[in-house]
Amino acid sequence: MLIKVPEFISYYIKLSKLRIVELLLVTTVPSMIIGVYGMPPIILIINTLLGGSLLAISANVLNQVIEVDKDMLMDRTADRPLVTGKISINSAVLYALVLGISGFFVLYSYVNTLAAAIALIANLFYVIIYTMYLKPRTNQNIVIGGAAGAAPTLIGWAAVNGSLELGAWILFGIVFMWTPAHFWALSMVHKNDYKSASFPMLPNDYSDQETIRYIAIYSCSTLLLSFLAAPILQLGLVYLFNSILIGSYLMFKVFNLYQSKTTPGLFFSLSNTYLALLFLGIVLDVAWTLRLSGI
Repeated sequence: MLIKVPEFISYYIKLSKLRIVELLLVTTVPSMIIGVYGMPPIILIINTLLGGSLLAISANVLNQVIEVDKDMLMDRTADRPLVTGKISINSAVLYALVLGISGFFVLYSYVNTLAAAIALIANLFYVIIYTMYLKPRTNQNIVIGGAAGAAPTLIGWAAVNGSLELGAWILFGIVFMWTPAHFWALSMVHKNDYKSASFPMLPNDYSDQETIRYIAIYSCSTLLLSFLAAPILQLGLVYLFNSILIGSYLMFKVFNLYQSKTTPGLFFSLSNTYLALLFLGIVLDVAWTLRLSGI
């Protein structure tokens, strides 16, 4: 027998945009594992994911509070709870503040100060720098704003080490470079929506072919950083083979996108899978190396 979720809870779940949070978590745990080259304590992983998720959801909600007038103008966001009035602005702000404060408390109290500080800075960066300033003003918004989405790599590394080494910044760079190509593909799908809301997204200011060239540049940069990660993070053949295989396929799909043999929507989904598989490759490589070492 299925348990029906109360209607008001379903509205808050939708407001939380959990699919975005899932993607952030995909990069956090592998960053923790490679940070200590082993399995961190489960309770530390749980607290890091919980605190980071609460702060990420808080940022998502405040983003929708700020953009509610714009969301009313776009088909893909017209059914969001704030637009339809299912949740009031005041309730959403309170929800965001409670989650944000709770997330910071969890990280500060049960992880460490550095992880808490990075997560809080990422939250504020996404809400203030990206949502309020960059997004309505420049078609390069996601290039700079992508730093918030790459922050979980730093949070994960800081959670197990209490510091940030070069390896953490390589992981950050991979996600930072991956984000614009990923988001521009989505922007191509919803070009008319962004035009209706007067958001200066790249596909609205440039042709599709020019946008795809930018996607190719950032995808190629992501690939190069993923290869550079192997020696810096002391990863072996499992990771290297995986990164070459999925990276080559990603670039093949960029070429297909340029030739109109695939759609931006499909490329958007593929890039999600690419990032997940890349970070899974880190975990598998560490596990394989530790097994060979008898640890």
